[in-house]
Amino acid sequence: MNESAQSQPVAVRPDVWTAAVRRAWQSAGLRITEPRERVLAAIVRFRTPFSAEQLYAELPETGRATVYRTLEQLHTTGWVARIHAQGGEDGYVASYPGHMHHLVCTNCGAVVIFEGCVVDALVDELARQTSFAIEGHLLQLYGRCERCR
Repeated sequence: MNESAQSQPVAVRPDVWTAAVRRAWQSAGLRITEPRERVLAAIVRFRTPFSAEQLYAELPETGRATVYRTLEQLHTTGWVARIHAQGGEDGYVASYPGHMHHLVCTNCGAVVIFEGCVVDALVDELARQTSFAIEGHLLQLYGRCERCR
């Protein structure tokens, strides 16, 4: 994904996302097993953030350890993002590796991913003012999507 000063929505198309994850797994030397394929297929069926337990519940034929390990591997490599819920349980959404941020609808739970970071100047200024060596940040914005307004 392209890092730019302008924020741009990033669509996660299930077929494109699944193919990209498979290529990344192959490049990393990871086996593409049937249980892992089931995890990918279940992830793209979710339209709102899901928990690890919700994912596991969708896959009764897949072991809990496989679901959790696969989800953790996808999170670590950036293929799923953790969404911090306001007053609720955190969840996950399909995403892309790289510097991404999220808009979260407080009504329906829809998540829009966007790339490009408009807070870089603020981060630089805070680092200067506080002498902090800032290593990263997380930006999630909450509001109502167009459909829920």
